[in-house]
Amino acid sequence: MRQNTPYRQMELNPNTADGAMHSPEQVMAQMEKARQQVELLESQKAQWEQQRRQLMRNNEQKALFTEGLNEIGLKVHNAVRRLERELESMEREQKEVYQACECMQKHLQILSALQPANWSNEGLQDRLREALPKLENAENDFNEIYAVGHKYLHTDVFRYKPGVEEKPGVNWRGLRDELLRGLAFHLPLFLLLLATWVVYLIVKAS
Repeated sequence: MRQNTPYRQMELNPNTADGAMHSPEQVMAQMEKARQQVELLESQKAQWEQQRRQLMRNNEQKALFTEGLNEIGLKVHNAVRRLERELESMEREQKEVYQACECMQKHLQILSALQPANWSNEGLQDRLREALPKLENAENDFNEIYAVGHKYLHTDVFRYKPGVEEKPGVNWRGLRDELLRGLAFHLPLFLLLLATWVVYLIVKAS
C-alpha cells in the first residue's frame, strides 16, 4: 500500500496565482488606455459641439439668406410686373401711333393728288365741292389725333401741333358755305345765259 503524501499547498501570492495580470506595467497600461479613451470621448464631444455650433451658424445663415432672397425676390417680382405693364402700355400706344400715322399718310396722299393749280375755270365749283370734304376730313382727323395724343405717356410727338406758329387754320365749313352762296348767286345768271344761247341756236337754225 502506497504511503499517503501530503497535498502540495497552493500558492497564495496573488501575483504568482494570477500571473502578470495585476503587474504595475499592466496597471499603467490600463490607466493609459482609459486616459486615451477619455481623451477620445472629450475629442468627440468637442467635435460634436463644434458641429452643433456650425449647424446653428448654417441655419442662421440660411435663415438670413432666405429672408434676403424673399425680399429681393419680391422686389424683382414687382419690378417685372411693372415692366410688363409698361411694355404693354408702350405696345398699345405704338399701335395707336402707327394707326394715326397711317391715317395721316392717307390724307396726305389724297391732298397731294388734288393739285388745285391745275384746275380750269370750267367745272371749278364742282371740283371745289368734291375737294372741300377731303380737306375737312383731314383737318378733323388731325385735330382728333392730337387731342387724343395728349394722354400718351411714352411719346411727346402729340404735345405740340405742327404749324401752330403759322397762320390759323382755314375755316373749311365757312369756305364751303361761301362757295355755295356764290354758286346760288351765279346760278340764275348762268341759267339765263344758257337759255339765251339756246334761243340763239334755234333762231340761227331757222
